[in-house]
Amino acid sequence: MTHSTDVNDHSKLEETSSKDDSSRSDDGSKSDDKKQLNVRISTELYKKLDSINEPKGVVVTKALEQYLDEENESVVSQEYVSALLKQLEVKDAQIAALHHQLETKDEQITERDNTTKMHIAQVQTLINQVEKKTLELEDAKKKKWYQFW
Repeated sequence: MTHSTDVNDHSKLEETSSKDDSSRSDDGSKSDDKKQLNVRISTELYKKLDSINEPKGVVVTKALEQYLDEENESVVSQEYVSALLKQLEVKDAQIAALHHQLETKDEQITERDNTTKMHIAQVQTLINQVEKKTLELEDAKKKKWYQFW
């Protein structure tokens, strides 16, 4: 069962009296600071609202303000989250590019290592050949005891 209640009991009285006393602006129109809101709420919610010592209108107004503020915060936080997601995508792209560069550098290092090993082997071969030729020349320079010229 639901009650049809005016949640703005005190505000309604204030609004009615302020309508009589309200001053007209320069252009002749009335200025309305408050609007009346009639809603149906559950009995359980009405009992909870009735147990609060503040005027119902004030409680409902505070609850609506809090609800609307939280809703705006969630929109802001969603925008913030989407901005963070975009930043993450950019960072992921940067990481992928750096990973590719790292792989390229690793390949270059491996290639240079192999080239260096080949050069070392060639140098070692040349050293061995030079030593062999040196030994042959030394042997050729030594004359046997019977050779005079």
